[in-house]
Amino acid sequence: MCYDVSYLTKKVKKYAEHIGETTSEIDKLEKQLEVFVKSEGPVYHTTAFDHRKLPVLTAEDPKNIQFYHWGLMPHFIKDLDQYQQRYSARYLNSRIETLFNETMFNDKLNRDLENPFYRSAVERRCIVMLDAYFDWHWQGKNSYNFLIRRKDDEPMFVAGIWRHWQSKSGAESRDTVSLITTDANTLCDRVHNKPKASEGPRQLAMMDDEMKHAWLNVDLTSEQLLKEVKVYPDSNLEAYPVKKLFEQHGKSRISLNDKECWEEKKFPELVFDKPNEDQMSLF
Repeated sequence: MCYDVSYLTKKVKKYAEHIGETTSEIDKLEKQLEVFVKSEGPVYHTTAFDHRKLPVLTAEDPKNIQFYHWGLMPHFIKDLDQYQQRYSARYLNSRIETLFNETMFNDKLNRDLENPFYRSAVERRCIVMLDAYFDWHWQGKNSYNFLIRRKDDEPMFVAGIWRHWQSKSGAESRDTVSLITTDANTLCDRVHNKPKASEGPRQLAMMDDEMKHAWLNVDLTSEQLLKEVKVYPDSNLEAYPVKKLFEQHGKSRISLNDKECWEEKKFPELVFDKPNEDQMSLF
């Protein structure tokens, strides 16, 4: 699923130092982030269906943080009203395996259609800067929210694609982004243990420095990129259960956004033992 994330919960200097190289670049980035955090606040949890703005680094301007709405908006969307009614639950994430296919087979129509992600994948790649993401773990009929983050508590950089959308009338516009997903590593597989049968367990396409450089390199072909983008190792990650991330108010499901979304919560009935090294060596 990978539809719930957290970002900008740390001191802004930490993010700025990951991106900027000179003192002036770092200072500029800090100011950019301070403005956003002051207006939007740290995001301990949001869902893709809220379409909040995510911090993005584009291939064209990798030293400047921009903020794009979560949910890629293809050219054929007429206006925001049509988007909200028909497309707001689509194009949130993109599968790396089909990203560079020019067409996608539509089972319902029984024919190939234009891949709405393709042009952005070729021309408009970006890195999305997160702190963590959340996924669902099932035990019997009960589900539990798990937080997945880096063990070293550093920012999590995720591959993305972006697109500037404009309405047919020209009156509305929006910069939009979709997050890339890959097959799950061992840890994320164990968390995301009840995926859709058609998808299998997934995780966000987290990237180390080498993969980030490749993803933003516009000169690489799709074949070269797919060789560079590896499944992020679980040895660098940790996962633990947290409280429920949503509250039901009548017919509305409200996503929670507070520090408690990050706190580990103990559930006496939950069994989620990490495999030991001897077990792992068998695979």
